Amino acid sequence: MDTELLRTFIEVSKTRHFGRAAENLYLTQSAVSFRIRQLEQQLGVSLFARHRNNIRLTASGERLLPYADAILHTLGRAKQDVALSPGFSQQLAIGAPPVFWELDFNDWLGHIYALAPGLAVRLETASREHLCRQLLERSLDLALLSEPTKIDEIALHPIGELVFELVSREPNVGNDQLAQMPHIHLDWGTSFEPQPARLQSLQKTPVLHSSSASMALHFLLGNGGAAYLPRRMVGPYLEQGRLHLVQEAQPLTRPLYLAYLEKSERRELIDELLSLPLGWLEEDLRSSLTGPSKD
Repeated sequence: MDTELLRTFIEVSKTRHFGRAAENLYLTQSAVSFRIRQLEQQLGVSLFARHRNNIRLTASGERLLPYADAILHTLGRAKQDVALSPGFSQQLAIGAPPVFWELDFNDWLGHIYALAPGLAVRLETASREHLCRQLLERSLDLALLSEPTKIDEIALHPIGELVFELVSREPNVGNDQLAQMPHIHLDWGTSFEPQPARLQSLQKTPVLHSSSASMALHFLLGNGGAAYLPRRMVGPYLEQGRLHLVQEAQPLTRPLYLAYLEKSERRELIDELLSLPLGWLEEDLRSSLTGPSKD
């Protein structure tokens, strides 16, 4: 049986609404309806009684619910446990969008590795939508997200803020010059958009649109232009004079969350991990409040 059908069934049973279930699963409503029909056909029973503005589980649906949850739970644990080599007692799987791993999480990962003897750490890269699905499947223990999720089972623990600076290869760039410069756009997520009143001159087709911060940075260094890039990455280039802050441009911040299942079997280990320091995030946040030094 396709586990995606079971996962969709659980979400509809929780929300009692096909539209909200579709939103939480990052699917279309028609896809959710089709999956439920497929599951009902495979089982030969009706799982939901559909009335106008009222969806409820049938008796068969009520009986299926604990089995569906147990199947997904067991499969998720199996995916992790079967991959363990001798000498390791448990595996912690952490996922993030690609651009996250370009930043410096090395110290943090070192602290994680030291949390428990026999711990193996697996890092994965995926979109936010896929990471949330992996958390629900229990094939992932933690995910780094910069946008919250509406899925009730997934808890969000804020761990800091990422700071972005508007930088240029040319010194002393003001609003007039900025309007004439190529725009390099780093795709950090749908909710990370410059405020039009502040950066109206950047609201044009970018010369480069990238989900890679390092590629955007090196394009800027080689070809010029202006871009909002993570302070963590551009700091050394600002100190060397190879990049410069755009005049009167305020830094932008993005929240950073650790996402995990509320009912994870590794909750004790996760709680320890949530207390680990992410020092450079705290430094970036403090400096965003006081303001960076100008060129």
